[in-house]
Amino acid sequence: MIWSFTMSSPVISRSIHTSRSPRMTSTVPSHVSIGCWAHLGSVRACYGNQWKTHRLPAARGWWPHAWMRWLETGPTSRNHMTSKATTQRLIVLTVLGLLVFPLAMASVSVPTVDSEPEEEGWWVDTTVDRDGNGIGDMVERYHDHPLFLDGDKTLPLIIDFDHTPTPADVAMLEREVGYVHQWDLPLIDAVAGRVPHTMILETTSLPGVVMLELDGIMQVQNGDAAVIHEVDLAQQATGYDGSGVTVAVIDTGIDSFHVGLDDLDDDNSTEDPKVIAFYDPVNNPDKTNGTEIRAYDDQGHGTHCAGTVAGTGAPTYEHPGMAPQAFLVGVKVLDAGGSGSFATVMAGMQWTVDHRYEYNIRAASMSLGGPGPIEWTSSEEDSVNRYANEMVRAGISMLIAAGNSAAPATIGTPGGAEDVITVGALNKDTAIAEYSSEGPTEEGRVKPNVAFVGSDVMSAQHNSGDGYVAFSGTSMATPGVAGTVALMLQANPDLSPFDVRNILQETATYRECHYMGANQPCPEDLIPKNRQNNVYGHGHVEALAAVMEAAQRDYQLDDSIAVVLNTPIGDDNRIHLEPGDALSISVAGEVDTVQWRSNHLRDDWSTLQTYRAGNAAVSLDLVTIVTQLQSLPGITTDGNHTLSIRGLAANDSGGHSSTSNIAVNVMLMDTANANNVETAASGGGISAGVVSAVVVVLIGLVLGAMLVLSRGNDGAEGAEPFWTNDDEDVTAVVEAAIDES
Repeated sequence: MIWSFTMSSPVISRSIHTSRSPRMTSTVPSHVSIGCWAHLGSVRACYGNQWKTHRLPAARGWWPHAWMRWLETGPTSRNHMTSKATTQRLIVLTVLGLLVFPLAMASVSVPTVDSEPEEEGWWVDTTVDRDGNGIGDMVERYHDHPLFLDGDKTLPLIIDFDHTPTPADVAMLEREVGYVHQWDLPLIDAVAGRVPHTMILETTSLPGVVMLELDGIMQVQNGDAAVIHEVDLAQQATGYDGSGVTVAVIDTGIDSFHVGLDDLDDDNSTEDPKVIAFYDPVNNPDKTNGTEIRAYDDQGHGTHCAGTVAGTGAPTYEHPGMAPQAFLVGVKVLDAGGSGSFATVMAGMQWTVDHRYEYNIRAASMSLGGPGPIEWTSSEEDSVNRYANEMVRAGISMLIAAGNSAAPATIGTPGGAEDVITVGALNKDTAIAEYSSEGPTEEGRVKPNVAFVGSDVMSAQHNSGDGYVAFSGTSMATPGVAGTVALMLQANPDLSPFDVRNILQETATYRECHYMGANQPCPEDLIPKNRQNNVYGHGHVEALAAVMEAAQRDYQLDDSIAVVLNTPIGDDNRIHLEPGDALSISVAGEVDTVQWRSNHLRDDWSTLQTYRAGNAAVSLDLVTIVTQLQSLPGITTDGNHTLSIRGLAANDSGGHSSTSNIAVNVMLMDTANANNVETAASGGGISAGVVSAVVVVLIGLVLGAMLVLSRGNDGAEGAEPFWTNDDEDVTAVVEAAIDES
């Protein structure tokens, strides 16, 4: 429900409306004056000699009404006021307004304008349902197919609603059509479960149900790539290795016992796991906290992909991942046979979104897709496509395999989703691989977005302990781009998923469709300065250019300046901070400013106020860190976090240059008592408590000064305090305003 309030003298109108109901208006009787004194959150209305209070939204302050009281006071009353009293009243109102008005206005919302027509639902005109009967075309085609029916003749469905389904909606489905519930899918306003195949029509007629989609099947999409794409040069030029960035691998699982994936430093004496969380909706759907199960892989595909993203390359270091110091989160959505339902895949996607703040998940690699012609005609409105788009909007860069169908117009779900980064595969000679699926999508959009080496890629072999194996496919290309994205996000944590996609596309080397004779020419080849086609997308990923573009998006890198962490790192590859602790940072070169931020999705850079140009060191204390984290959504301050720190220096062009970022993994402990211990050096600004104290002192000084001024002629006959001059108890008004603020 949306509330909007409008004022019209002498009537107060309150409008109530929702997106689904007509506008309703209730009006305070017209004989109620709005010219009476009011304070925060209320209007005190005059009924004869009595005062009554009408509550207003918290955003409405006393200030406008107080002025209206004075302006609307009758002539007789105004004449009764002395010139001195009038002046004093104006002074009181002005001073209190300056103090309180900013606080009141901070929460003022813009009234909702409901004159625009309601947006049409996606289900009204979609290629999911070409005949517009509310039953997806794939449901109509396969409603009695043995591939989908179980022993009870029930069909797996995604049931879409025109609102986010509630437990009451699930109960309705169970009661009316014998529905068996499996998953809630709130990102796309849907649920997933099984319905008797004879109850399809009855299901579509239920209140709120707008579409039935088939819960289809997903399958896996099966040291040279790093050199071909200059990932090694990007690491050497910037020092970035993915530190502090978490990538989710949504696949068959991850073998966390493999020596290249078990920890960050390949030292068995330390406890610093690389796979920091794992969810298994296939075999353990109820264990959702991410740490109840050690990551495993009963198929091998996910382990290979994880090694390409972020494997350390141990024990020989011949085949490291693109971002060897990045963290991984495993989400097992495919079974031991390498397949899984749409609903199970979306359950894993939902879990990833739900835990993105907790584990700082900034990117996800999905090397899977629907098999065969069923998915080659997938629509943008297909459930998994919509889920992938929603994950991007939630702040996660989505890297998805194009598929291995080797023909035009064969990119299915979820690779056909508009907002994701769809990855085609290259051979090691950089020509398009013969198996790589091509666009366009069902809606005619050009896909893939970019291409990366996917043929004969060596990576971790599951259940081998320390072995490596070569696989080929767009599945192998996709995690290579995901690892590159981890380097980009370490270089610039401010990047949104759309920034990441744009940089990858803009820095890619464009390839014509017939490049190296690996494919037939296409019409796009005839367009001068064309930048995208349905074979290579925007082209061959250039990791060095992409990482440098990310790093220098705001400032030029300057290797003559640096910031260095001096605080020792613990055996778990983290620094433990308790109340009173601080990070010690030294500065090399002519650094003007030192900045820091957490790597969480919605954080931003803050300046360390205690640093002065020319200083050799500065500290960042627990209080400063906790204060900033508390302003972020979905963040628990106690526990593990990653911080980035950089230095800035003025350059000859009138701008600033930057050091490379350093990433620091920290564990914050007992943060509730962070403010109870004085630290040796504070890195932050003024605390909220100090600000509050200053405001109280200022209010006291101002009111004290006004009291002295009001007694300007104490010896005069009839002199009295200004607050007793008029028909209002101004003292009460002042105290109420201060209390409310």
